[in-house]
Amino acid sequence: MATNEHKKLANTVKSFHESLRHLSQQEGAQKAWKEHLKQSGRLKEYANAMHQLAKIWEDNTTREGLLAKSRIKWTIEFCLAYFYTEHIYLEKRAREQRLLGSWFEFDCSQCHYMENVPEKIKVLDVGSCFNPFAKVPYFEVTSIDLCPATDDVLQGDFLNIQIKSMKNPKVGLENNVVNYLPAMYYECVIFSLLLEYMPTSEQRINCCCKAYELLKSEGILVIITPDSDHVGKNAALMKNWRYTLGCLGFMRIRFEKLPHITCLVFRKAIDSRVPERWSILHKESYMDLSIEIPQDSKTKKVAASFGEKGKT
Repeated sequence: MATNEHKKLANTVKSFHESLRHLSQQEGAQKAWKEHLKQSGRLKEYANAMHQLAKIWEDNTTREGLLAKSRIKWTIEFCLAYFYTEHIYLEKRAREQRLLGSWFEFDCSQCHYMENVPEKIKVLDVGSCFNPFAKVPYFEVTSIDLCPATDDVLQGDFLNIQIKSMKNPKVGLENNVVNYLPAMYYECVIFSLLLEYMPTSEQRINCCCKAYELLKSEGILVIITPDSDHVGKNAALMKNWRYTLGCLGFMRIRFEKLPHITCLVFRKAIDSRVPERWSILHKESYMDLSIEIPQDSKTKKVAASFGEKGKT
């Protein structure tokens, strides 16, 4: 059961997200985001609340029988299975090759493969807050956040960070702020509780497009999103996410609904035509190029009600 402190921290986070979404509805996404970045005091309050919530959550999941609920542990275990113990990347490579054969007569002129399994997985943790993956022995982590809660997290606005192709890949820092990242460098990009922070679908898609540019072929995008509803409640939204990410060049390779969170993994395909073709074949009438979250509809209803009041 949640303590009063837990509830207070959760309300701080929720109200922060709601105010940013409302501001975007009123001012437009770009203007709202610029104003948002200037609110250093609120950003620090949010970072502290997220840090404290994470401690409470992970402490609770260390109890016997609850380990599977840890988003951090889930991510670590899947990465281990994907690259090392189960070689999931080879299984998914073979599937994509079969699809290429059936759809394009195995025209592999655009195929790109991961050359070797890395000794350490180069991980980019976006919206990291407190660098929860820092001590994983087979991770080489770059962690960034708008307002870091700990000193080992780099400050950076992912929406506005440039991506550069470099012979000698490095993180570009100016005044201790990240302003560019190396293209096609990372084997894993993590969006843990990040996309719901973004107030609009367009910004969420922008984040995913950047992840695609940053990943090596056969690299993975891990998305953890809060979801306390039963597995079928948001099924249409999740299918639309799969359709949209497919259009961007990603194949979904894992979906797991846990209590309070949904865990997804998308793989940068060896040939972007494969996920694009999959999306076309599986598109349903309601689907479009968007990444919506349940809170979006609530925000739109509130905005509409205010609009109606303004007319009276």
